Amino acid sequence: MNEIKERIDKLWSNEISVEEQHKLLESLGKDSAGLKSDLKTSYDLELSTGGKEITEKRFEHILARLHARMDDQEIKPIAKIFPLYHWLKMVAALLIVALITVLYFSRNHAPQQKQLADTDVEIEKVILRQPYNSGQNAMIINLSDGSQVTLQPQSSLSYYEPFDRRSRNISMKGEATFKVAKDKHHPFIVSANGFTTTALGTEFTINTHKKDRVNVKLIEGKVVVKAGAESSMKMSDVYLIAGEQLSINTRLKVHSLISFKDSDHADKPKPILLKIAAKDTLLFNETPLSVVFSRLAKRYDTDLAYEGIEETELQKLYFTGSVGAAEKLNTILPVICNMNGLTFKLTAKSIIISKQK
Repeated sequence: MNEIKERIDKLWSNEISVEEQHKLLESLGKDSAGLKSDLKTSYDLELSTGGKEITEKRFEHILARLHARMDDQEIKPIAKIFPLYHWLKMVAALLIVALITVLYFSRNHAPQQKQLADTDVEIEKVILRQPYNSGQNAMIINLSDGSQVTLQPQSSLSYYEPFDRRSRNISMKGEATFKVAKDKHHPFIVSANGFTTTALGTEFTINTHKKDRVNVKLIEGKVVVKAGAESSMKMSDVYLIAGEQLSINTRLKVHSLISFKDSDHADKPKPILLKIAAKDTLLFNETPLSVVFSRLAKRYDTDLAYEGIEETELQKLYFTGSVGAAEKLNTILPVICNMNGLTFKLTAKSIIISKQK
């Protein structure tokens, strides 16, 4: 009990250590009755001098004061340490929450935005344009690269927009005239019936209306026409210059390069006929068809007639080629006629030339 009293005295004088406070608190809880007896004895002297008797209520009050004093002593040294600790925990917690928030948004929102961006690009690449002209007048179509297409009736195009990063590709059927915006880094390629026409900046017309026929007419610039695998035809690349037309017969697997001249642009070229002997090879170079048919009629000793077509129309169509001495008339006529949208009737005494229906 003396230890308790000593510790109580140290407590009142603020000389008690933390360890002694804990021991005093433990003693107060274990030996409350002994403490009360000790306090009663200690205060007996006060009674002899007129002090008040230490009642149960007074003992409880003293005990409460001891507990309060010890609590106050215990909190003061700790108060210097724990607030910093709590602040560190709070800062750490906030940092963790911030980190989790950043990770959440970076994994969910940022990829989503990137995915949306990729999706937008993908959507642009898969936009398939397929204009078809079902009317009676030509249709003007402006392309995203600045090129312009004049689509004739009963004709169609097929292309993706925007164009590919490497080239500008279009498929077509029927008849269309292309005014191509110049771009040397992105060739303009038109596919028709297995053949491709490539240009960097020019104007040309492609016509596939007639069965087994592909006509490429170059108005301005330069193009190259190639036979693709779908054509099932072997043909060297053909380079056209302005004023030339390539006619391809996919059934006979032959092609011919002729020159066309409009009266508004140039004078009609003079026919060139080389070596016109009855049994020798006939050579034609940009010769109007009216002259070609006339020479053939003379060569094979037969009459020549026209049905549904004027001779002046044939003067605007040209043929370059040769007719061998042993070549038959019914062999050369289909080649020349098919390349120019014509047909013929061959009898024993005459050749009748007319337009294909």
